[in-house]
Amino acid sequence: SRMRRTSPRTQSHATEPAAWSGAVPSAPDCQTAFQSIATSCANLIQDHRRAAIAADPEAIHSVRIELTRLRAAVLFFSPMTDDNVWPEIKKELRWLNSALGKARDQDVTASYARRKRYRRWARASRRAIVRIQRRVDRKLSKTLASVRYDRLITALDDWIANGPWLKSDQTIRCKHVDAYAQAKLKAWRQEISREGRHLRILRRKRLHRLRIRCKRYRYIVAALQSLGISVARQDLK
Repeated sequence: SRMRRTSPRTQSHATEPAAWSGAVPSAPDCQTAFQSIATSCANLIQDHRRAAIAADPEAIHSVRIELTRLRAAVLFFSPMTDDNVWPEIKKELRWLNSALGKARDQDVTASYARRKRYRRWARASRRAIVRIQRRVDRKLSKTLASVRYDRLITALDDWIANGPWLKSDQTIRCKHVDAYAQAKLKAWRQEISREGRHLRILRRKRLHRLRIRCKRYRYIVAALQSLGISVARQDLK
């Protein structure tokens, strides 16, 4: 287990955002807001790691949620966070999420199999369900205890605190997050609304993408609120 990061080092000088101390000011800039959200996600992933290795279903689900929150935050601040390091980290996060997703799917299947209404369906395949669940849990445990996982978390921490994105154009990094978030949430809401108009005729793949967009939207709104950032009433619907 790594130490909880509370004060990442950032590139700064007189015209840039101040180096982040871990405390979020009442009116944070975009850089500070993003670093706070991303660091919270990374810390919570590590907090749940040991229980996930032990195949705790809630811990596995929680790690998946934090991965989704992290990627949503990177996407939300993408004009600022785009650099040449993130794509490799994103690829490794996809590898991790794949192992988590398989374990989560089996946990859900096993949960349904224990319900009274599905017992008749599950009776003939209960042993197979348990066998598959144990296999994917062992694979996930190896993934979370691997050197590759440790390298990913180290790279993620370093990217949040010292990544090339911190040397990019200061315009967005220094921008007050309230103004940025209001415009960005409106754009995301409009995209979701456009897709939602055709909900009844959406095919499975597009419907899945719409669900992911809605989930990212909810996570970002919650993350902004946790920082004390005001969110318009329409963004809470």
